[in-house]
Order: sequence, then C-alpha cells, then structure tokens
Amino acid sequence: MSQGRDAASGGGAGAPEEGPARGRPSAPPPASTASPRARPPRPPWDFGYAPVPTAAGDDDGGPLDLVVALRCAVTPGDLAGALSARWSAVEVERVIERPPIFWLRVRSPDRGRRAEVAAALSAAALPVRYVASARRPSAAVAPRFDAATGAAARPDGWTIRSASSEDDPVTPGRWFLRDEEGGIGVDRRRCGGGAGMRLGVIDDDAWAADELGLDREVLVMIEHPPRSQPHGSFMVAWAVGSRRPGGFRGVAPDASPRLYLIPKPGSCVLALPVAIVQAVSDGADVVVCAAYVEGSTTPMLDDALEFAARLGRRGRGCSVVFPTGREASSPPESLHASFSLGFGEPASDPRVFCVGPGARGDGWFLWRDRRGRSRPFANRGPAVRWLAPGDDITCPLPPASSAPPASSVLPASSAPPASSVLPASSAPPASSVLPASGAAPASSAAPESGAAPVSERLCHAESSGASALAAGVLLLVLSRNPALRLPELDALVRRTLAPVPPAAPASAEPIADPWDLLPDGRDRDGHSAKHGYGRVDAGRACLAAGDPLALALLLIGEDDAARAWHDARAADPLARGLYSRRLARWAVRVLLADPSLCHGVCALARHARLTAGDAVRRRAHGAGVILRQLSVLVRGLAASRQAPAPAPRVRDEVAALLDRLERSATDAAAVQAVESRFGELADAVFADAAERGARQGAA
Repeated sequence: MSQGRDAASGGGAGAPEEGPARGRPSAPPPASTASPRARPPRPPWDFGYAPVPTAAGDDDGGPLDLVVALRCAVTPGDLAGALSARWSAVEVERVIERPPIFWLRVRSPDRGRRAEVAAALSAAALPVRYVASARRPSAAVAPRFDAATGAAARPDGWTIRSASSEDDPVTPGRWFLRDEEGGIGVDRRRCGGGAGMRLGVIDDDAWAADELGLDREVLVMIEHPPRSQPHGSFMVAWAVGSRRPGGFRGVAPDASPRLYLIPKPGSCVLALPVAIVQAVSDGADVVVCAAYVEGSTTPMLDDALEFAARLGRRGRGCSVVFPTGREASSPPESLHASFSLGFGEPASDPRVFCVGPGARGDGWFLWRDRRGRSRPFANRGPAVRWLAPGDDITCPLPPASSAPPASSVLPASSAPPASSVLPASSAPPASSVLPASGAAPASSAAPESGAAPVSERLCHAESSGASALAAGVLLLVLSRNPALRLPELDALVRRTLAPVPPAAPASAEPIADPWDLLPDGRDRDGHSAKHGYGRVDAGRACLAAGDPLALALLLIGEDDAARAWHDARAADPLARGLYSRRLARWAVRVLLADPSLCHGVCALARHARLTAGDAVRRRAHGAGVILRQLSVLVRGLAASRQAPAPAPRVRDEVAALLDRLERSATDAAAVQAVESRFGELADAVFADAAERGARQGAA
C-alpha cells in the first residue's frame, strides 16, 4: 500500500514523542526526581496513533458530479427532467440497478450543493435515499436499505473448478504454506484446494493476467485493462494460482478467480463500491481488494459492504478482505512515524477483514533499510483483524526477463503517490521489494531436501500479499463447510488463530526506531494493534470447519488429536457412521453460536484425553456416564435456541440419533458397547496419552 512521509529515521528511544496521550501525564516529571530524558511509562496499548490525512477536500457546491441513490428504479430521463429546470446540460448515467441498490450518476457544469439536488428530486416525488459526491470521500453513513427487496446473490455464469491432484512444490520461498516459520499451515490432505469456491480480486493493474487462468476479467468504469504492473496478478496467483497444469499453486489452487479492474486512485471514489457489488452479485464467495483505496470511504462503500454482508453468498454473507496498508507519517511535534491505519479508512470498516503482514519466523513483518535497521512494513490500529505471511515469498509470475522494467514492478498499491515520495535515505531499495533483498537468483533457488529443483524468485508480499493469502484461507475453510454464515466464519477463524508474541524477535535487531514497534502489549481479548488477534492457521480452521469434535479438540489445544479424529472419520467406517458430514457441518455452527453446548463438547474431549489408555480411570466414573453425556449433548443440539435452523434431513438425523441413544440407555449390553467404543476411539485419537498410560501402568 502507499507509503507516505517517513520521519522515523530521525527518531529513537530518546527523541521527542508525539503530543499527550491518554493514560500518561502531559508534562515531564520534575528535574529533581528524574533525568531530562526520563518519561512516564507508556500504557501497553498505546502508540503514535496519528494517520496520514488521505481524504481530499469536500467538493460540495462545485460543478455537479454526484451519485444519487434511490429506493427503487428510476429512469435516467426522469432524473434529468427533475434537475434540468435548475441546472443546465444535465447528464445522467445508470451505474447500478441491482435491488436494493439503485445508483445514478449526475453531471452538470453548473454549481450546486448536494442538499439542493436532493430537495429538487424530492420535490419531483422521486424516491431519493441520499446524494453523495462521485469524486470525493465522505464519512457519512448511507440510510438503511431494505434487504428484503433484493434477491440473495447467486453465481452468474461463473464456472467452478474441480479438485486437482497436483502436489505443492516444496521450496524455500513456499514457507508461507507450511506450519513452521510463521506460515499458514496448509495441509492439503485435510484442507483440500478450495474446489467449488469463487474468488473476486479487485485491483487497478494486472500485467501478465493471461498467466492466471481467470474465469473472466471484468472492467469496472474503465475501457481498457491496465497492463503496466503485476499487482493484481500477484493477488490472484498467491490466493489461487496461475494457469494450470504445472503453474504456480496458491493457497486455494482449485478455486475459480475473477479479476475486477478499476481505475487508478484519484479519478473517482465510485469504482470500488461498484466493483464490490458486481463481484458479490456475480457469486463471489470471497472478495479481496489490495489496490490503493485510502481516502475512498463513501456512502456508496457503506451500501456495497452492507450488500456483501447481507445478500452475498446466497444470503450467508460474502467475506471482503482488505490489507492494512503502510501509510507512514510523522505527527506534529513528533520525530516518530505513526504507521497508523486511519479509523475512517475502508480497511477499518467492521464488515471488512483487515489483514496485516507477518514475518517469516514470527511477529510483524519488518524490512531492513540501507543501514541494516528494521522498520515496519505495515500500518497498525484498532481495526487490524489477523496476520498472514508478508515476508519474502515465492514470486508467482514469470521470470524478470519478461517482466516490466524494475521501476514499474513495484506493486501498484505499494507505490507511494508523487506527493508523498519517501526520502531516498528511508525508502526501501528497489531490490528489497521485487525481488526481495537477499533472494536467490531465478536460476539458483535451492530446493529443500527431497524436492525437485525449482527456479524461484522471492517477493516482499507486504500487507497486499498477506490479504491475498488470508483470502485463500477463507476459500479453503468455506470449501470445508459452505453453510457457514459470515459471523460464523469470522468466529471460527478467530478461534483457530496462531497467537503472535507482542514483542519483536531478537532477529529484528537493530531497530531503526523503538517507537515503530509499539504497542508492546496485548489487550485482555488478545488483540494487538500490530497483530490483530493472531495469525491465520488454515490447517486448524479447516479441521474445525468440518467436524464438531475436531473443533472441540482444537479449542482445548489438541491439534494432533483433531487430525487423528479427522483421519479416523475418513478411514474407519464405524467412526464415519456416527454422524453424517451434513450433520457435522451444522453442529459446528451450533457450537460457534452456543457457548454452553460448546463447553459440554469440550468437556467430553477433555474427559477422553484424561482417560485415554487408562481403563482404571474409565471405570472409576461409573458405567453409563458416557452414554448419558452423549444423550444430553445431542438433546442440546436439538433444542438449542442459539442454533441455526437445521435442514430437514439434519433435523431427522438428530432425532434418530437421539432415539438410538435413549433406547441404548435401557440395555446394559448397549451401554457397555457405547462405553467400550468410546474408549477405543479415545485411545486412537489420544495415542500419545494412551502410550503414556501404558508406560505408567508398567511402572
């Protein structure tokens, strides 16, 4: 994302700080009690929270270039007729007519205020919702629309891909897929490849788009596809991949991508919301936008995000992913860069999944300047949701011999605008952006042990690439459980995140400015302004999405047991026959919605862990207790008031399962069979615990 004026190079531990912050005195302590450089302790949540001003000034009262949002369809001629008595040469263009969104664009060389336009339309009895600038941002919230008047979005001619059988190459630059080194933990055997899912990528440039195998390329408010920089192509490739077979495989290589190309920033603020509405209407399961969109919050964006959340993905809600960006500024009376995500920016909207970049190893992604000092590569703020890898990762496009010149390879959303170019002393060198600093040449990237030789270049993915990887994870999770609604998806990903230590690792030393790494703590709910709630973990999230017992095992920290249970369900007919995949997916949604029921299933998992491999412990709790607990839990599934409504087949299966359990309770042999089978499954799932118990028994 765009990088603004960076004054961090002049800062340091003793440099003047920004103005007074809540929670600490505004004046230094008396000289008799402290040295001149001493300062009160900073609260662990505090940092220099002052974003770059990105919003252009309001154009209200100038020549008309407006968006008129209506409550129902109105012809451009009717709108022009209502305004022509007051303004000359009125031009009206239909932008979107997709219930409940009806946008028309109005232009006239004559000046006028938006309130006057709204009054003229109301006087003509036209059902106007609001009037907003088509060129300038606004923090105004759009009046609510009636979602009941619009149909839920369904795929429109968007071809899906079937599951592939290719393996992911094992190379150094593909660490971001692995569970180690701060990767996202993709486990193809249990995560799949995202088959059946659809990804919409919104960007403003896409060199080498013909390498991607796109379902379609959609032009939004532009006439020709921009082909000067590869940023949009990177987003598609990292999330999904390039043209198959044999091409680069992204996080969800079996998902089907579409690319929505919008104008460069500065021309208007209308293209982004139009692209979101169009991608959601087309049937996207996930939408990611990593183009430069700072300073483009509008009532239309409010409409678009509400449309995605309420009508996207067949009414379940479409995920919209934005990066944190990396705007840097030095607040007044400070020598420290703030690297703050503005609370009014699109990425701070609560309906958006805001993703920051993680480092290879752990923590926040930091880059080395020419003097070898670490600096941030991303903004921080209250709205940051998750981290995903943003360090040196495999470049998914062809070698540099066929790429644009080095000066244009820097991703578009990372290129600083002309008005805020970094000083040469503090800007990252071109060699540290693409390819990454220290990357192996294309012909000499050494594969890991056992892997075939693979040519590989490395790129700094930054927050843009991190958002693409996070979008790929969401595709994998939804492919495991397509019934998840947007809040359920959010809850599931959050409950399976990998925690990120708040402090920078020792490998980051020396730090250019210690203030760059603030805040130095986490809130009680685990949130950090730098790391959000933690790093996305595809392996955990996919396991949890498809099975309630796997979810419970992951919640109590038993990842290996969750994998063992998943594998038992796949290989053991008895384990698979306990409940259908349909019931399992619905039960996951119930546990996410019902804390008491979730506690009960976790208690069952903890009991299994404590008794695995130990028949004495099992017998100590008495005969019939497992059957009783199972009956109570299944009864809770059937009666939970927080549970989403089950499909008829799920409801019938739950009723039949409950009947079987209740009948078994009256038969001593059946009770014993249930207890014995539960013990066998516990021993298999908690193999380590069983071996431990056997060793203790022998001793």
